[in-house]
Amino acid sequence: MVYAEAKRIMIAYENKQGSIQSLIAQSKSQTMSYKKLLNKIIKKSKMLENEKFLGDKLAQLLVYDVLFGMGVRGKFKSAVKRNYQSLTDACEYYMKKYQVDNRDNLLKIFDEKQSFANNSSNKPKYVYINQLKLKKKEILNKLIDGSYQKVDYDKKDENYMKSSQKYKDLINSLKENEFIKDNHVKNLIIFKHDAKINKNYNLFIEGHLLQIDKSSCLVPLALNPEIDSHVIDGASAPGNKTILLSNILKNTGLIHAFDIDDARVKTMQNNIKQHNVTNVRLKCMDFLQTEIHKYDRVSHIMLDVPCSGSGMTNRFKFGDIDLENIKDDKRLWKLEALQRRMLLHAMSFLNVTRIVYSTCSIHQEENENVVRYALKNCDDRFKLVNIFADKWNYGRGICLDEKDKNDFHLDYCIRTCFESNFTNGFFIACFELSQNIDQDSFSTEEKTIEDEINET
Repeated sequence: MVYAEAKRIMIAYENKQGSIQSLIAQSKSQTMSYKKLLNKIIKKSKMLENEKFLGDKLAQLLVYDVLFGMGVRGKFKSAVKRNYQSLTDACEYYMKKYQVDNRDNLLKIFDEKQSFANNSSNKPKYVYINQLKLKKKEILNKLIDGSYQKVDYDKKDENYMKSSQKYKDLINSLKENEFIKDNHVKNLIIFKHDAKINKNYNLFIEGHLLQIDKSSCLVPLALNPEIDSHVIDGASAPGNKTILLSNILKNTGLIHAFDIDDARVKTMQNNIKQHNVTNVRLKCMDFLQTEIHKYDRVSHIMLDVPCSGSGMTNRFKFGDIDLENIKDDKRLWKLEALQRRMLLHAMSFLNVTRIVYSTCSIHQEENENVVRYALKNCDDRFKLVNIFADKWNYGRGICLDEKDKNDFHLDYCIRTCFESNFTNGFFIACFELSQNIDQDSFSTEEKTIEDEINET
């Protein structure tokens, strides 16, 4: 009777037969706020395929009670028991996907009130201090002289070392003229989302400051080339990550920057000039068309590949649109094929010892699937590096089985998202040369899209 009554209330709410408040007043059911999550778990577990007699509403109630409530009793207990393992596995999958360590925190992400709060509290403004013109201290003094104030906090406090709620509360408590130093990225400062500072401010115009999301900063940091290194930036425009790369190199060495779009290349030319970048050789060219023998001094490759952009917070508001349900499978299929080709091409350069692959996508097709494919097809030439191992334990690559974890080490990759990190959704994998082999044994033969996708 309890489930039947709760089912009736949910149907009445969806049919606009009463307000949420009035309907909840008649029942203690907690499932409405978490319907989106429950539907995801039900779909992934295939529960309704096995127990068609339940129906959507009753299945939601049962799944909530067995995973998040007090358990299930009565005549539906046997149906839940038959699907318990698949439901548990599905729940754990979404805990990894949304980077939470327990079921209660997973519920918080999908709570309707919490989603509304996330949407109304926008992503902070991340600003990188470009030291290719002036030293950091000089730039900060100019910023403070311009009526901005730095707020200090204890970076050694574990609550601030991680992107915890306390750290988010600190950011949201900032006044419009206040900023803090980031807890991970050196030379990155953070303003509240509604801070008055913008790209028209003189320090931006003069090229001393660069507005860039924190997740994007992690890509060149993961590559971390030594001074005087020769580096390839395989998909470089508009050039923000390239500017950070040049800062790491201190304008030494050489960055070969490629982009296939002429308009974006022209934008990047202006961008790197504005920020006093002098070690970049920019070409309007497809990275896949580069001849490897012409770049025998290159030791590092940064590959921020073309992708669906599904992780960009300015593209969709979290909670308003279910990104998983609006995936364009055909487009993802083509993107994955392109991404595989680009990554394998990067691995074919003779003297490259380190490669960073990244996307601003949340989809496994563009992330773990591409990495897994590359590791299977590089003749053991490269292995994954456990990047930021001691600093980033709350957003890792998704492992589907023991092989992913123990052989491929996909959990060495990192994922970022707004809910956990206050950033765009990003995926980053770092490869390191594991052994030297005869280049002839590593095939770079061109393949069709169909070959790329069908190979495992």
